[in-house]
Amino acid sequence: MKALGLTVGLLLLLSTASWAQVDYEIYQVRPGDTVYNIAARFGVVPERVQRVSGAAARGELAPGESLVILLGARPAARKAEESEFSREITPRFAIVTSGASITSEPGDGRVYYDVVAGSRVIVTSENLSYWGVVMADGSTGWLPKSAAELTGELVDPQQIEAMLKGGRPDVVAEALRFLGTPYRYGGSLPDSVDCSLLVQVAFAARGIRLPRTAAEQFEVGLPVTYSQLVPGDRVYFIDSSGRINHTGIYIGSGQFVHASSRRRCVAVDSLTSPLYWSRFVGARRS
Repeated sequence: MKALGLTVGLLLLLSTASWAQVDYEIYQVRPGDTVYNIAARFGVVPERVQRVSGAAARGELAPGESLVILLGARPAARKAEESEFSREITPRFAIVTSGASITSEPGDGRVYYDVVAGSRVIVTSENLSYWGVVMADGSTGWLPKSAAELTGELVDPQQIEAMLKGGRPDVVAEALRFLGTPYRYGGSLPDSVDCSLLVQVAFAARGIRLPRTAAEQFEVGLPVTYSQLVPGDRVYFIDSSGRINHTGIYIGSGQFVHASSRRRCVAVDSLTSPLYWSRFVGARRS
């Protein structure tokens, strides 16, 4: 039991030392000593007089026994990376210059999103090494400054709020420009287009790069359920074998715009129609 007590005592001291520098003295008990007179001698409360194997609140002390007198604690020096403070800045666009991950904490935490060079993000805060960027759910993600260049293009906070509440009507408007464009698998604008190219082009016009195929696009962005859909979310569908083979852009009121092989052109359809609802597999938000 004593060995166990010693182990626990050492673990507690080590865990304390990880966040603070503890001042203490080792005291050898003398005849006539009590916890209370030792505490008074060192100017501490009795609870800070501890046997190596645990606290000695009451009872007789054995002469020659070693005690630890905890005198206090000073905050340890913070790591350089922890001392970085963030500050708010006037919201503005930044251009991603090299591929990087946006994380929940500066340099650490959960990966929110992997951005590619050429993407545009909205920066609202910064610290020494990271830009704080607005995520689709309104939270702040952290992008290395080395991976993005701040521009002089300011963003009205009301515009950000509208984007968060109303999705991306600018992307929807871009996609709707192509209504009636002939469908052709592997098409090339302006003469023809397929589903994934339409989505890719609509987002690229707003500075957001996406892969070429529907299956690849599905791997990018924040997952969104049907009840969370807002205009500008990307919707995806599977074929009879379970493979993702079709995509479009949600425009609101249960409708989405897509390059339809069935319609032979870019058109608007209902997401909840039996044809599409039975194949709907999920949505992504950029």
